[in-house]
Amino acid sequence: MAKMTMKEIAKKAKVSQPTVSRVLNGHRGVSEEIVNAVMKVIEEVGYVPNKAAQTLKRSSTNIIGISTREIDNPYFVDIIDSLELEARKNGYNILFHNSKYNPVTEWENIQNFVSRQVDGIIIVPSSDFNLERISKLDIPTVVLTNNKKMLDSVGINHFQAGKLAGESFIHSGHKTFGYIGSIRDDEKFYGLESVLQENGFTFDPNNFLLLESSNNSFMIRRYIDKYLDESENLEFTSLFAENDIMALEFMRAAQQRQIRVPEDVSIIGFDDTYLSKIMEISSIHQPIGEMVKTGFEILLNRINQEVPSSLVNIMMEPTLIERKSSKFRRR
Repeated sequence: MAKMTMKEIAKKAKVSQPTVSRVLNGHRGVSEEIVNAVMKVIEEVGYVPNKAAQTLKRSSTNIIGISTREIDNPYFVDIIDSLELEARKNGYNILFHNSKYNPVTEWENIQNFVSRQVDGIIIVPSSDFNLERISKLDIPTVVLTNNKKMLDSVGINHFQAGKLAGESFIHSGHKTFGYIGSIRDDEKFYGLESVLQENGFTFDPNNFLLLESSNNSFMIRRYIDKYLDESENLEFTSLFAENDIMALEFMRAAQQRQIRVPEDVSIIGFDDTYLSKIMEISSIHQPIGEMVKTGFEILLNRINQEVPSSLVNIMMEPTLIERKSSKFRRR
């Protein structure tokens, strides 16, 4: 990247300097439009793909580049662990990078993969911003956890996950519903909202607890404490969480205030990590092993040129694992 100050980038992008800082630090609360504006300026001043590296004649290195967007969430640790196991089974080593939801860092990761001449890339993208230029690289790439149109991908049906949580709450007699997450534009939430509407219920926007972090337990807990301290009474008896970390922190905060789980509020998390198993939290299970194995098979087929040129996009179905946190029938 050309040497420019954050202030100069902000001026060219017509945004504030703190906004540029939020984009470069991978803050999820910044709109896609603003992220694109800032990233466009960064590209214009010199942050472009290394074309020379892309055109190098590559021989097999038996290395797969892995880029994820975080490692604080146990879910991503499970993915990395499964990927390393699958790589070893197939005679490959992995080169791992963490983008931390930062599109600039993510592209640096990709450029490093190119310079190391990896045989293929598996990515859990920080956003959609880098996907188009990744698709133009001469390296087979597969996206995991979400389906993307520009690349081969193996994802989970997040919309169905929200529906599963909503159906469980409705069948248990709940009439008021809450959601806790770090972004509003989330398929999991839309699935929940959809099944509520299908059954004659509406979701109160005031019951959407919007957080600034998806994985920082301290920040999540601080926001939840603030919300509960300012609320005389909970306006919902059921809560669906974006991930198990949020579900756990809400449960802990509620119990400290003598709010009983599941009698006063039933909770369902997402990811079905060891946190939910240890703390008996109901959670949406994702078939990580199957997803990783399928994604790796697609990548190997691309490396060996054994698949058609058309993109492969596979969506896997989640399941609800019910535990103590939501096993309560309201009268």
